[in-house]
Amino acid sequence: MAQKLITIPLDDDNEEDMTVREHLTDYLENDWKIIQMTSVGSGVGTGDNESDGYVAGWIAVLLEKV
Repeated sequence: MAQKLITIPLDDDNEEDMTVREHLTDYLENDWKIIQMTSVGSGVGTGDNESDGYVAGWIAVLLEKV
């Protein structure tokens, strides 16, 4: 049995980055399954404009080959 840990970045610096994107398609289509998913970090700050907020983070996904 093989396992793999991947991280997926999330950030709202760009509207395109916040749209739902499928990061796991290649893995899932090649017999990997998701065992666990958890957030591993996040941060909040200001954007280019002092009044704009900024959020960023990561999700860790543990995959297992079936």
